[in-house]
Amino acid sequence: MTEEIIFTFQSNGKSLSIDEPEYDILDYEGLEATDYELEEQININGIGATKKKIKLLPRPISLEFDYIGGEENKSRIRQELISFFSPFRGGELTVSYLGVKRKIQYEVTGFFVNSKLLTEPLSCLLELSCMDPMFQDIIQTSEQISTWVGGWSFPFTLPFQLKERGEPRTNIINSGDVETPIHVEFHGPAKKPYIKNLTTGKIIQIEADLNSDQTLYVDTTFGKNTVEIEENGTRTDVSQMISMESRFWRLEVGDNMVEYGAEDALQDNNVVIRYHNRYLGV
Repeated sequence: MTEEIIFTFQSNGKSLSIDEPEYDILDYEGLEATDYELEEQININGIGATKKKIKLLPRPISLEFDYIGGEENKSRIRQELISFFSPFRGGELTVSYLGVKRKIQYEVTGFFVNSKLLTEPLSCLLELSCMDPMFQDIIQTSEQISTWVGGWSFPFTLPFQLKERGEPRTNIINSGDVETPIHVEFHGPAKKPYIKNLTTGKIIQIEADLNSDQTLYVDTTFGKNTVEIEENGTRTDVSQMISMESRFWRLEVGDNMVEYGAEDALQDNNVVIRYHNRYLGV
């Protein structure tokens, strides 16, 4: 296992890796943890305080590196770096270190190049701010649940097996450090479909019916929380159709028993749940 650390940036359809042999990483900060605010309430008896909540703040990341490639390319590389790390374009950073690879979204807050003379090394300081401070898995995890499993399809030969009723629930394990949002894809037909986290008791249900050409999409991303129905390639916001008891839930750390269903429980449905495990650092 190598101790080399690699920073790979993707922005505006382009990719840039800060690693050997072209670059030498001198220093970096912000990968292990992020700043947070602790809200306290002073106890009424005057002894100590009670923790109310912890607010994670945007994550600052800084990277100091030198370009150590050929001297003949120094001017071109300098212009490419200035253009790539434009403050008008955010991007995605992937960090690979000690066998762990995770990604995070970023905005550029500063980029400085210390090379006033051609004879000086091309030394760079990059400063980033990540609005969502959590690192994520590179690959999205997917869980698929089917109402009916097995069975036959044309052409078939005898003997054949009829479809069997599938289990409308599954245990999803969030192996990250914090709760994580989900993306749900619920294929119709279904009458008043719902998705429920039995571990927390929270449910998301719409007071509407899906036909066989419609798909329900639910996104519980922080600050987003959308419910849409897609038909013939067009999505329509149906957030106003969610039930009164609905709450946009996320996967808790550890086990989550997730159930889907509808009032017409015998319909043939297919539900896909996608998510990224989220981490405090790399």
